[in-house]
Amino acid sequence: MTEEKKNLLKEAYQFGYFVGFRGHSEWAEWVRQKREELYQKAEELGIYELVKDAYRRGKELGKRDREEKLYESLVAKVEREEAKPRPKRAVSVAASARPEESSELEREYVEFLQSTKLTMPPELLDTLKHLEPPKMLRLGD
Repeated sequence: MTEEKKNLLKEAYQFGYFVGFRGHSEWAEWVRQKREELYQKAEELGIYELVKDAYRRGKELGKRDREEKLYESLVAKVEREEAKPRPKRAVSVAASARPEESSELEREYVEFLQSTKLTMPPELLDTLKHLEPPKMLRLGD
């Protein structure tokens, strides 16, 4: 049972990091569904607050890392192209996410998890120790 809780915390943290790093909206249907699924599992296991906190921390770290990467790329771009004028481009904005975009984003999430090695913060790992009663209190194990 503890392994299931640990995996759920890790999944919530990774998903939060992905949402923050990629800049996805929490109001996107597939993000909302995934988050609700995580929270429902957490309620069943009795670790709702821990999972909610892991998601929030992952999202904050992902957002911070995204901002750092954007800043680094902007600084490098300015250094490369100091005074080159650029033509303006018109960007079309989609009104809402289509179903095929939703599945494409989910596929992007799976690829992100496979290509990125995330480690959970020590504070979250320490909370896992408190989810199980001490060994001396368990009888018959």
